[in-house]
Amino acid sequence: MKLILANDIGNDKMKILEPGMKEVVKVPSAYKRINRKPSVHENDVKKNVANLIDQLLVHISSSSIRRDGLYMIGERAIQTTEGVSNMDIAVHEKHSSDLPLINTLGYVAGRAVQKHYDAEGNLPQSIQVEVGMSSAIPASQHNIETARQLEERFMETSHVVIVYVGQEQVTVELNFSQVKVTKEGIPALYAIFEGPNDMFKEFCKEYGMKKIDGSHFTNSKIMHIDIGSGTTEYIYSVGVNPQPEQCTGERRGVGHAVEEAIQLMKEERKGLNINRQQFAKYIERPEEYPKDHDLAVHYLREARINQVDFILEDVERKYTTTLSSEPEYLACYGGGSIEFKEDMYKYLKEFADSVDAKVLWIPEQYAVDMNVKGLDILNRNMLFTEEYKETVVM
Repeated sequence: MKLILANDIGNDKMKILEPGMKEVVKVPSAYKRINRKPSVHENDVKKNVANLIDQLLVHISSSSIRRDGLYMIGERAIQTTEGVSNMDIAVHEKHSSDLPLINTLGYVAGRAVQKHYDAEGNLPQSIQVEVGMSSAIPASQHNIETARQLEERFMETSHVVIVYVGQEQVTVELNFSQVKVTKEGIPALYAIFEGPNDMFKEFCKEYGMKKIDGSHFTNSKIMHIDIGSGTTEYIYSVGVNPQPEQCTGERRGVGHAVEEAIQLMKEERKGLNINRQQFAKYIERPEEYPKDHDLAVHYLREARINQVDFILEDVERKYTTTLSSEPEYLACYGGGSIEFKEDMYKYLKEFADSVDAKVLWIPEQYAVDMNVKGLDILNRNMLFTEEYKETVVM
């Protein structure tokens, strides 16, 4: 079996696209190592296969991670608070962390089981999978060495993953034939070029322009502000070409605001013990957590002001100093752009007006998935052109 993956390994969620997928798959960036298999409550194989990615329980054997063992991954890992590992946004670097490997290996093995079951209607004893993958790490952590290190951790060994499907188990051997790791923010450039009219509706309204699509920007100089959870990437592109030497990143983003908000919540609610992924649930699911939702929203609003100020200072400094005031557009996207827009857009627009530039603020429905969509475009057009057609998800 062959799988092609665009894998944006975020600090809070892994965002994944396979050829032909209509929706981006989102897997919380968390895992929990356990000593024994939990008891099984559902024996319907069809149901278990359908829910496999949300209920991932796998045993991983790989020389690329620190410890072989039994892991709950993603959504299943964050159903409890104790012993959960996630990305420490203050210190962890993605190329050396085990989390990108553990979560990716678990996901790919789970998808292989789902694809076999959908095609054959049964669970095999074992599956062999060849994987081609593109991914990205923060600009502040990316150089030839760190990119190669992460690529080689996937490619230099085969990985054996036992996937537990209720009472059944399937052994999946994964071999990564090609992995390409670029800088976060760079793939998003291609998502802008292929963006539909709707992506630029707000931009056209703001600047009194007629309808445009992404091709409008193919000859432009753009400073990209990609606001994530743990880092914000400042990418510079001229036409269709990123300028790697002038791309930088800082440890800024929603995750830092969330960490501060969690501390404020803990002061008010004694005994509260939550991580970033659980805090995100409070924000995203008000009907499920009505009491916690209001408190979380209140404290996040307070905490995000500092991050917004840091990012605005970065932008002004990098635009004028690093990029010599050359960019015509300031393009802002990423999950943090949604959370920060209310406090940031006005001031970014004022700065852009003062330097004769325009702000392209990517709308909420596109902002989070710019990198993974860009990686998917790179897979289709550059990295895996032949294999891409063969592996389209029907």
